[in-house]
Amino acid sequence: MVVKIKQGSPKQMFKEVSSIVSECFGGVWSDEDLSQLIDLPHDSTLFLVAYDDEKPVGYAFVVADYVDTLDTKIASVQELGVLPKFRESEIAEKLLDKAITFSKANKAEILEQVVSSVDQWIIPTLITKNLKPSEIKADREISSFNEAKLILGNLKKNPKLTVLMNQVFFESNDDLETHMIESDTDFDQMKRNDPIAFGSIISVEKIDELDDTLNELKKLDVEWDEIGITFDYML
Repeated sequence: MVVKIKQGSPKQMFKEVSSIVSECFGGVWSDEDLSQLIDLPHDSTLFLVAYDDEKPVGYAFVVADYVDTLDTKIASVQELGVLPKFRESEIAEKLLDKAITFSKANKAEILEQVVSSVDQWIIPTLITKNLKPSEIKADREISSFNEAKLILGNLKKNPKLTVLMNQVFFESNDDLETHMIESDTDFDQMKRNDPIAFGSIISVEKIDELDDTLNELKKLDVEWDEIGITFDYML
């Protein structure tokens, strides 16, 4: 197998990968989702497509933006997808190499990638490329503050989890409204009573802590809808 990787405009190369997006992500992510993702504005973008002969078999969408609140530029692998039967090859590694080169060229200080529940197959490759886990974000859809209080209580009962932040989300004009939660009394101070989700961000300081932290999250009496792991590469 001879794999070629080409780069180009996200808009132009979208057509090249639109037929494989769903298969790359097990049907939970579509070409329409990708189209909306690449429409969002960024300072710099990189779109890569990997080919086996002339057939697209993988792709990556990478962005770099200056973040005012942090006074720094951050690069992010917004999406990296590889067809299942090509995941044992070096395609993902080659895509990440180009993402790192792009990030350095744009003078970013960090390259990050969030690994969701459906693409954890890439974790060994990220570790090989020296990306390290920094945090885990666990989300759960809810319909009342009582549900949020139960989740908050479960998190506090587990001393093995280092919780950085708890959040309750509301929907406002198709946007998410976020409120930070530290204690039960915070719920009483909210002006709205129609939460749609609860999210918790858990710290991970070392690679060998990742599995233990994930296991502790899954031990909680909570059915998480999504667990995303942020990996960082210090440039």
